[in-house]
Amino acid sequence: MQFARVGALVGAAVAAVAATVFAAVPASAHTPKLEASCKDGTTTLSVKLTAYSQNKTNHIKVTLDDAQELENKDFKAGFEGKYSASGDVKRVFVVEVTAGDNAQYSFKETKTVEACVVPTTTTTTTTTTTVETTTEETEPTTTTTTVEVTTSESSAPATSTTTTTTAAVVPVADTGDGLANTGASIAIPLVIGVILLGGGAALLIVLRRRAANN
Repeated sequence: MQFARVGALVGAAVAAVAATVFAAVPASAHTPKLEASCKDGTTTLSVKLTAYSQNKTNHIKVTLDDAQELENKDFKAGFEGKYSASGDVKRVFVVEVTAGDNAQYSFKETKTVEACVVPTTTTTTTTTTTVETTTEETEPTTTTTTVEVTTSESSAPATSTTTTTTAAVVPVADTGDGLANTGASIAIPLVIGVILLGGGAALLIVLRRRAANN
């Protein structure tokens, strides 16, 4: 009787331990591992899924920055993938897993990675150029042009009028008074008159030629 009781107690204990072990097995299955980082200018995401149902179809979807689809496929017992992008900006990965055997093992997780690229500092040098402008004030120059105007005066040639007076010799009539002959000749006055007449004519000719030349 005692052995039967002891055996019953041992059997109950073994059953309890077995139940505990079997209860713990599902909890340790469906193991996801996600790692995201940025190093040497590159952002990376690694996904590792283990202990998923071999008999059911599981599914995984991975997107980058809520725009680019990196993965979208079915898998069985396990899955492993690695993804990368430039590390110059902040990156956002979204991993969505659907377990085929039990919905409690499905999940959706977001991994945000800050940029790791040090931005290049651009130094802008501003050069100021001063331009000196010199303005020379030039006094206005007044040019006076003297125009000599020659006025030609038309002078009427002076006409010299020479009046020649000819002395008339009036013969004295013989009155018969019987005047005494003095012996004087009448030829001398006549010669003088001719000379005066010729000189006046010559002077008139000379004056007219001068007037014509002027």
